[in-house]
Amino acid sequence: MKRIYISIFFIFYFSLFSSVTAQKTGDEDYYASLKRGWQYMQQVYQQLNQHYVEEINPYPLMKAGIEGMLDQLDPYTVFLEEDGERRLNMITTGKYGGLGMEIGLRNQQITVIAPIDDSPASRMGIQAGDIIKKIDDKSVKGWSIDKVSRTLRGKIGTKVTLLIQRPGLSTPFELTLTRAEIILKDVSFAGFVSPGIAYVSLDGFTDKAPREVKEAIEKMQQEQTIRAFVLDLRGNPGGLLESAVQIVNFFVPRGKVVVSTRGYREKEFVFKTSNDPILPKVPLAILVNGGSASASEIVAGSLQDMDRAVIIGQPTFGKGLVQKVYTIDKHRDVKLKITTAKYYIPSGRCIQKRDYGLNNKVLIHDSLTMHPDSAHIFYTTLHKRPVKDRGGIYPDVTVTGDSVGYVLMQLIRKSMFFDFAVQFHREHPKWAQPLVVTDSIFNSFNDFINKRHFVYKLEAGRELDKIKSLASERGYADQIAPLIDRLKETFRAEQAKEIEKSKPSIRKYLRLELVSKYVSKSERERIALQTDKQLKKALEILQNSDQYQKILNP
Repeated sequence: MKRIYISIFFIFYFSLFSSVTAQKTGDEDYYASLKRGWQYMQQVYQQLNQHYVEEINPYPLMKAGIEGMLDQLDPYTVFLEEDGERRLNMITTGKYGGLGMEIGLRNQQITVIAPIDDSPASRMGIQAGDIIKKIDDKSVKGWSIDKVSRTLRGKIGTKVTLLIQRPGLSTPFELTLTRAEIILKDVSFAGFVSPGIAYVSLDGFTDKAPREVKEAIEKMQQEQTIRAFVLDLRGNPGGLLESAVQIVNFFVPRGKVVVSTRGYREKEFVFKTSNDPILPKVPLAILVNGGSASASEIVAGSLQDMDRAVIIGQPTFGKGLVQKVYTIDKHRDVKLKITTAKYYIPSGRCIQKRDYGLNNKVLIHDSLTMHPDSAHIFYTTLHKRPVKDRGGIYPDVTVTGDSVGYVLMQLIRKSMFFDFAVQFHREHPKWAQPLVVTDSIFNSFNDFINKRHFVYKLEAGRELDKIKSLASERGYADQIAPLIDRLKETFRAEQAKEIEKSKPSIRKYLRLELVSKYVSKSERERIALQTDKQLKKALEILQNSDQYQKILNP
């Protein structure tokens, strides 16, 4: 009966779908391709159901087929089966029901990175460094960060019990917390970075982003006159298109085209500014990098095309696809997020990088609005500056970020800074010399990493280990081992030199981690900006009117 039911379902659904599509296209080749695909899908399932060695659960198998089908398209067309509505609300509003804490994987354990101010987590005394062992009596060992996050989130007013292991305490303890509405901020930091030069770091584009940016501007205007402005979009993954348009409107007059969307099955929609600007003539710089995507690229790209801002940093991510969400099953909260169009900024450039579709037999290339040779089309800004169309936004002034040395990278990767700051804060509730890493603190850090047996190997050291292992396998280890050991001694001396050379950067990161624990994340960001190469370049350009104008109107 199960086989008969599933066969009837396939035949009925195929007939309905193919007839509708055939009426729309009138294309015999398209119809034949569709018919063959559905017939094969039906036959494959029937053969599996009749002959496979084990009994098959139909839904998980069909779900795998759905996900495999979507994998052939772009990365943003996805099947949302669990908590679809709640996940979408969190993306668009920055609000969710939960406990209010940032978590991460440290030493293979689910660890609290920081509780959010005035959240259930902070009110119940949860601290950075706390390790979550159980949630509602279920061990989280082996769980992914995503699974833990989904489990901690839930309906406002419901309770969740955590088993916490706190460093320094011999036994874990339980806390029962009540989920509340958690509101994530889009503006992570705002303030003056030089006399008259305002700075806003924007982390997302939820529906609150325009209000938060406007409030930040108005607050700074009360402190002093804003003579220039820096908008930091580095690492901002995007969000709502409408929020991006509103933020562009803060700097340009009403009636300006910011972005348009168009797709094979969707007509063109044009989005324009609709209000009077807040800062219409203030010199503007925008900081971007490879983590700036989607709505961030709309803001940076449109203002670049209008010659309204100097873009500084590194090329952006190149995510210029528009998604719409369709309900598949309203009772089970199952949704399908489908890419329906692409973003085009005023010069005519498409933001989307060419990372899908071009060598894909699933997509009919004649229907694509972007072709491989479109990179050779000439695009210009309002003042006729040539701009690149290679996907993403290319900065007017390229500035690479600070490079992270090998020793520093290993210390960060192994959570040495974070773990030390947690222990130091526990042992010293007050920082004797605020915001300064004294020699005593640095020596304590050295002792800490030595007790943790922190070691790292240069590339050459790892290669020597491989040679020694190979020699052992081949039976000539006795001859070669002494030579390798002497070489290792040489490299150990080089490692000590490398650590000594990395002292300034180690002190810098150690200071930032301690500031996070003793003061706040926003204070950490303020201090980090003092040595920010890209911000330094932005200040140099904004403080030199001739240089600023020469970039925008050569």
